[in-house]
Amino acid sequence: MPKLLVLYYGAETPAVALAEVAAEGAKQVRFAEVDLRAGAPHQANSDRRHRQLPSPNDARSYDGIVLACPGIGDISADARTLFDAMERMPGDAFSNTVFGLVGGENTALLGRVARLGGILVGEPRGIADPEARARAHGKRVAQVVEWVRHALSHEGHHDQHSQHHHHDVDHVDHDHRDHH
Repeated sequence: MPKLLVLYYGAETPAVALAEVAAEGAKQVRFAEVDLRAGAPHQANSDRRHRQLPSPNDARSYDGIVLACPGIGDISADARTLFDAMERMPGDAFSNTVFGLVGGENTALLGRVARLGGILVGEPRGIADPEARARAHGKRVAQVVEWVRHALSHEGHHDQHSQHHHHDVDHVDHDHRDHH
């Protein structure tokens, strides 16, 4: 089953609401397993509805990651810490991971995601309401995660089939030479 992480920063911002609706959208995709997590420790006055991502290393176990950010502005210190740790991981750690961003025009965050080397899925166009756009984007990212997982499963099967086929061809050639 494709696993998708919806991660937000800022317990007091619209990022929480956008993350929640992005997770709702992702859950509409059949067989999608969706985890909604806070990217930083909860503030004392927050409602603690969502558990925190235990460590940046845990992000590697997901096929897709949707990040909900608080709009235009600087990346929070907690998000910078996450990206610093993710960028220190091996170069191929996120090569087949599907990423999406919801909330604002945070080009600094987009740049950090792009440097991870994964597959970026843009927000759908033509949806003015930020929550409706986040819901549609969550669903879209989950669909792309499903497609990538499906393609990768065939790639592994194709590699095994290809190796088996080459072995058979070698065997046939060998047999052909023995008969001459």
